Amino acid sequence: MTQHAHVDPITYEIVRHKLWSINEEGSATMIHVSGSPVVHATDYNFGIYTSDGEMAVIGVYLLVPIYTGSMAIREFIHRFENIEPGDVFIINNPYLAAEHQNDVQFCAPFFYKGELVAWTGCMAHQVDLGGMEPGSWCPRATDVFQEGLLIPPAKIVSAGKVNQDLWNIIIENSRMPFTVSNDFTAFLAAHRVAQERLTQLCDRYGGDTVRLVMKQSIEESESGLRNLLRSLPDGVFEHTSFLDQAGTDEILTVHCRMTKKHDQLIFDFNGSSLQTTAYGNATRAGTVGAVATLMLALFGSELPWNHGLMRPVQVLAEDGLCVTAIPPAPVSGGAAGANWVAMCAAAGCISKMVSLNEQYASLAFGPGDGSWQLAQFGGLNQYGEPFAAMYLDSLLWGGPAFSFRDGVDSGGAMVILGGGTEDVEQQELLQPLMYLWRREVPDSGGAGKFRGGNGIEFALTPIDTDEVVATLATHGVKVPLRTGIFGGYPGSCARYELVRNTDLGTRMARGIPIGRLNELNGEYELLSSVTAGLRLKKGDVVNIFLQNGGGYGDPLDRDPVRVLTDVLNGAVTPEWARKLYGVVVDSGRIDEVETRTLRETLKRERLLAMSRPASASKVDLQAPIDHHQHLIWGDSLALYSVHEQTAVHCRHCNNYLGELTDDWKALVGVIRLNVDELGPFRAVDERLAVEQYVCPQCGASLWVDVVHSGLESRNRDFSISLTSKSIE
Repeated sequence: MTQHAHVDPITYEIVRHKLWSINEEGSATMIHVSGSPVVHATDYNFGIYTSDGEMAVIGVYLLVPIYTGSMAIREFIHRFENIEPGDVFIINNPYLAAEHQNDVQFCAPFFYKGELVAWTGCMAHQVDLGGMEPGSWCPRATDVFQEGLLIPPAKIVSAGKVNQDLWNIIIENSRMPFTVSNDFTAFLAAHRVAQERLTQLCDRYGGDTVRLVMKQSIEESESGLRNLLRSLPDGVFEHTSFLDQAGTDEILTVHCRMTKKHDQLIFDFNGSSLQTTAYGNATRAGTVGAVATLMLALFGSELPWNHGLMRPVQVLAEDGLCVTAIPPAPVSGGAAGANWVAMCAAAGCISKMVSLNEQYASLAFGPGDGSWQLAQFGGLNQYGEPFAAMYLDSLLWGGPAFSFRDGVDSGGAMVILGGGTEDVEQQELLQPLMYLWRREVPDSGGAGKFRGGNGIEFALTPIDTDEVVATLATHGVKVPLRTGIFGGYPGSCARYELVRNTDLGTRMARGIPIGRLNELNGEYELLSSVTAGLRLKKGDVVNIFLQNGGGYGDPLDRDPVRVLTDVLNGAVTPEWARKLYGVVVDSGRIDEVETRTLRETLKRERLLAMSRPASASKVDLQAPIDHHQHLIWGDSLALYSVHEQTAVHCRHCNNYLGELTDDWKALVGVIRLNVDELGPFRAVDERLAVEQYVCPQCGASLWVDVVHSGLESRNRDFSISLTSKSIE
């Protein structure tokens, strides 16, 4: 076949879907061979790559390592001249191609008739690879050498023969050698099965055809994305997120400035805070992988998701930032730290961009994943054996809201689209910890016209052992990262709670149920965002509370019937139905008169509380507007081109706000919201503030942002030229 040849449509679809089937079989093999509860909870993935390392087929599980797998393969190609059939390469170095040390990757070249046709790649979070804390998440580490074994690019299998010395070095550095060794065996089994199926596929259709199908699929996704981008106006979009550095008093800034020009996107993170010696730094690999995850998860709903969705993308950031840490900065927490916050900032930029086109506005959502509630335990289990276990119940956070639906309750993870969580009975069988509850929390999702999804809390207590050692670490404790969009409110913050020396054993022996922490006699403590080496003894109870999704649109625009349904289902309490949504529920029914009156009152209170804009405009751009080119911006604004200038109107009341010059927020009212106005379980550090931007004429909530409390500068959400040349 020539370089520009195309496979006929029927063969193309058969081979393309067969590649998906092979990839799924590789994934299934990993789950069935591995005995790790982490793998069973879907903290893994499997992919098929082109001969030069581009993502051709991607599994639906943990997404970031799929892109770092591409980076790893290119590293192997660069470093090794002798790549042969039967080779399997290994890496976990975050400074080269991984999120953090726990994510070990195995990549294998696939040869057909002596020619390199593709690669298969897989990874899974390893339960322990050494370091100062059981489980290798090390929030007290001040450099990378305290965090566990770094594995450089190497051959773990050479021409079909296992490098036993390297294998043994890795296993001997783990507190859980059997589990890690079994995972590695599962990796090799998955590669073997997938490559056998690839051989069968090539036997039937030819290696050139399989290679060309992968190439053609990637090119079609790239072309589709470029066409989509060309339908959006060129411009610059900004979003800022904050990392409350775990275990310290630092608040780091992660700023993204995304430039969309023609059919390209440039994500620029320069201006973000410098790296620190504390927990949560991300490497460049993790941050680029986070952007790739966002591109795949968002635009992959419109187009086949593969490397084509990253070809139009560039990520800029100088070395040494908190999102591009360099050695010896500690990075074990970066896998769910600064790179997730970078994903939040990039998500804000993309949502602001796609919301300028009604066809794609439904893709917009607030930050999908704000923080990972690390719950890592170690010590001796109920059988007297060493154990180290990471609980993945934290995947059950609530998802963000969209313009047409509420966020998913207890299962809204974007980073693991096909994810699940661990089985309670399996965990209690394998680990010396008992669940007191794992349940959804009312009012934990952000309020909005469509509300963010509620998430869970789960409580654990040691059982059949003297004590366990816990590592608890997260961010999003002092700041709501899961912000809403277009007037929606942020979801709940993360938190860890501890009750010491309870009467739990006595109560359970008497058959007295425990429904809440305050029902236990003991010493209550709200833990900091990071607690390492925490010793939990019998009777101690730790409760892990998740961060949840933000809302979409003004909460006062939510259909009262939806609010009533939420109240009846226990998703929203009557108190917060009244405070946030202005809906009065009495005896299981909506009091329509009281609801109408209350909503009018809440709108008037906004108008009284806001700081009014200095001036609308010196130019009258109000009328006529019907015949001018215009754009919408989500549910908040309508933009009209009038006399070579841009007029801004409120989409709620259609009233003219002013001429767009630098920042639309200068045209509207601003309210500093108190924490208790956002909903329960929220917190905002004193150095930060939550600002609500409202229409100065109708009082509609147009946007809610987290900002530095002492600074006047705000995000320039968008800067566009509303001309015929800006949109094709």
